[in-house]
Order: sequence, then structure tokens, then C-alpha cells
Amino acid sequence: MQRTLFQFMRYQLVGVVTYGVDISAFLVLLNILDIDLLLANMISKVLAGLFAFFAHRMFTFGVVTSTGRGRQVIFYFSLLALNVPLSALILSAVLWVIPVEVLAKVLSDVILVLISYFQLKFIVFKTQRDYD
Repeated sequence: MQRTLFQFMRYQLVGVVTYGVDISAFLVLLNILDIDLLLANMISKVLAGLFAFFAHRMFTFGVVTSTGRGRQVIFYFSLLALNVPLSALILSAVLWVIPVEVLAKVLSDVILVLISYFQLKFIVFKTQRDYD
């Protein structure tokens, strides 16, 4: 239990840094480059996802060997490919309730963070001890 708690704390720390990458890229794309809201959101998710894979692999889940790396890359980026449009769908739905763009993005990202943690823990970086 304590191991899981520390792992989740590391996940959150990486998540905060990743979110910094995400929201920074989103704001630059939206406000400076004048890219459409949903497209800016999807691009920022991809950039943040690249950073997050390596940070979660090494720091959050402590994977330092090359064993299973190919499987992890395939699963991670397959889920990222699923989560990018999912984030746009969630953002669109939240915008119906909260018409403030940045606030809607923050709330939609909180929802996606919870979904993503369980995907990473039990699909991408799963170990036998996760099921013990």
C-alpha cells in the first residue's frame, strides 16, 4: 500500500510537470499561433505525451531495463493515440457546461489524468506485484 501511495505521488509530480508542458504548448498554439482550440489541444497532448512516457517509465514506475520496452512503447502511444481524441471529446463536453476555454481545459484534463493513471499502471507499465 505504501509503495502504491509513493508511486501515485511520483505520478502526480510527473503529471504536474507534464501539465506544464501541455498547458504552455496549448496557450502558445492557441494565443500566439492562432490555431483552432481543439487542434491546439490535441497537439499539446502529443507533445506532453512524449515527455510523459520517458518520465513515467523511469521515475514513476521505475522501469530501468530494456525488457518489455517495445511493448511499453506500443501500448503507451496506442493509448496516447486514443487519449488525444478522447481529451478533445471530454473538452467539448465540458465546454457545454463551462464556456470558459482555459477552465474547461483544466477540468477536462483532471478527468483524463485519472483515466490515464489506471491505463499506465495496469496496462503499459504493469508488473506482477501490481496484482498481488
